[in-house]
Amino acid sequence: MTRDEYLAQLRALLTGRMPPDELDRILTYYAEYFAEAGPAGEARVAQELGTPAELVSRILGAKRVRETPAERTPPHRGSGNSSLWKALLAICAAPIAGPLILAAAAVVVVLVLAVVCVVAGIAIGGVVAIGVGIVTAWSGFSVLFSAGMSTMMFFCGMGMLSSGVGLLMIAGSFALCGLCFRAMAGAVNRWLLRREARV
Repeated sequence: MTRDEYLAQLRALLTGRMPPDELDRILTYYAEYFAEAGPAGEARVAQELGTPAELVSRILGAKRVRETPAERTPPHRGSGNSSLWKALLAICAAPIAGPLILAAAAVVVVLVLAVVCVVAGIAIGGVVAIGVGIVTAWSGFSVLFSAGMSTMMFFCGMGMLSSGVGLLMIAGSFALCGLCFRAMAGAVNRWLLRREARV
């Protein structure tokens, strides 16, 4: 596929998907990329970039755009060498990638544990507040005859206030748990979509 054919298909696939000034900027960039390679390197650049549909999917960060049969390029004979290089690079990167993957997994596990501990702490605090409220209200009833009606009402009011705060803490812990896990699921979903767009 020549440079002009490639850029024409790229323009056709991107038209209407982004603002015109951004489209012109992207086309100028890839035209300069082809120009640097020269006429002899046009096929190599087209192979590096992939089909126009693949390039559009990477640019837009979305799922693959369907290719028309005219855009599909036949496989090149030298693809075995590129597979060998990819395998060698993967072997060389393994000592670095392994610890990085373990570190990322550890960070995710620690974040999940932190969320669970915070939510559990708030819920336990709510249960304790309810317990304190019940004990305080009971104490108010027990001092009715020795301290008077005003003291009893004070203790009962404090007990009910403490129990209400405890119920709010428990409800808040459930809401916080749902919010945190929805945020984590959204982050993982965005990361997977980004990886899918890159492939």
